[in-house]
Amino acid sequence: MAMALEVVKKVYKCFTRGDLDGFVKLCSEDIEWVVNGPSTLEKCQAFHGISGVRKFLDILADSWEFNSFEPRSFFEDDVTVVVLGEETGVCKASGEPFQNRWAHVFKVENEHIVSFQEFLCHWTAEQKPPAMNW
Repeated sequence: MAMALEVVKKVYKCFTRGDLDGFVKLCSEDIEWVVNGPSTLEKCQAFHGISGVRKFLDILADSWEFNSFEPRSFFEDDVTVVVLGEETGVCKASGEPFQNRWAHVFKVENEHIVSFQEFLCHWTAEQKPPAMNW
């Protein structure tokens, strides 16, 4: 049986390769997927089940083009994995660059993600996040 951390790392690997079917296969049928962040971002809402995860991924694909996506630190406690990371890219609608820092909290049971929460800090255009030592 795969450890929770292994499952989460597989999810990130699928995401960065663009293997969205592989990504979704690692999610439980009744997954709770919640993104906390600015209400101006369509992706910041609660999604339920596999169809909700697919909707989230569609919103992401329609909204942003990523230049970088970097999970930086992983913390595991039995079935829970917390990941700190950052990403950069361009908003497809406006053409403005963005920088995000995030914390992802996964709960894994039976080799599937049963819940996900993202806590997102988002900066656009000339806004700059504070300096940070990872």
